[in-house]
Amino acid sequence: MARRQLEQALVAGQSISEGNEYPSTFSKVELLKEVSLDSYSGGTYCLQYNYNGQYLAVGTGNGGILLLSPKTGQLIKELRKSRHGGLPVMTLRYHPKDPTVLMAGTADGIVYACNIEDGTCKEIISEKGNEINCLDFCLDGYNFCTAGKDLSVRYYDTKTLELLRTYDGCNNSKPSNEMSCMGCSQRVFALKFHPEYNHIFITGGWENHLKIWDSRSVDGVKRTIWGPHICGDSLDMKGLKILTGSWTSNHALQIWNYTDGKLEKNIEYPDAPDGAFLYCTQFCDNDVILAGGSGTNSAQAINITNGTSLGSIKMEKPVQALDSALGGRLFAVGGAENIIKLAALT
Repeated sequence: MARRQLEQALVAGQSISEGNEYPSTFSKVELLKEVSLDSYSGGTYCLQYNYNGQYLAVGTGNGGILLLSPKTGQLIKELRKSRHGGLPVMTLRYHPKDPTVLMAGTADGIVYACNIEDGTCKEIISEKGNEINCLDFCLDGYNFCTAGKDLSVRYYDTKTLELLRTYDGCNNSKPSNEMSCMGCSQRVFALKFHPEYNHIFITGGWENHLKIWDSRSVDGVKRTIWGPHICGDSLDMKGLKILTGSWTSNHALQIWNYTDGKLEKNIEYPDAPDGAFLYCTQFCDNDVILAGGSGTNSAQAINITNGTSLGSIKMEKPVQALDSALGGRLFAVGGAENIIKLAALT
């Protein structure tokens, strides 16, 4: 979540240097470009813009990592080639201290560091037996966490890559005590550091609740929020609000209060008679959120104040990934088909 602070500073600086301000409202979704991936790519599992929206990174189902132009969709670099039988790249995050470095976590438990300037991509961490579904940096960028299949949350030093803490999960098949059962009990699919507090982060997954962690403590977990069933990168934070997208039919899109953990709002997902079933969601500027999943095979832009839809990006197959830059003025949608759609909130 270090990214949000950097992005907001860039947006403010850009508006000042250009002598104008960005509009205070969004009114529609504009499709900019459709980008076709190779037939063997295995679809898109994760998307990530860099801090100024100059590059869009794509993680594919067959292990590829691509760097695209966010407006034209042109391939800039192939940082890691897709391979037949390769496992998905599940998560991507830019290094907040070195914007030339893109970190990737994969379904075979590897963390890669890719240099977007020279095109190199090297393995830096191996978590044996794990599938890394999520990775995020803390506010100052000096630490990051990973989580996934094996239920453990790992806390690393960004510079040295030293594993500082492992918060083990609660494995019901083994004898355990109260302390060991404070961890995750089912697969983790989302992990986000607080955008304002350096040591606080939140996880979500199949266990139907969020966990709020403090990396300064031995046990880690400080509070839980019951409800969300998270199956993708569908957890976001902005101020004291937590946004979740659940892979459920009803009440899939929700906003929670960080301070007391109470549900603030259920947001109706438009045009979803058979249910929303969300895999991804994100806050944007001007009280707008983005969310997508398999219920409608689409991504919607929704005003959370009045509940109206600004428009949608429709796909033929489930939406598995989305990301935005510049507060939503650029965003990308991908999923099970070999197409990425580039769009903008205007």
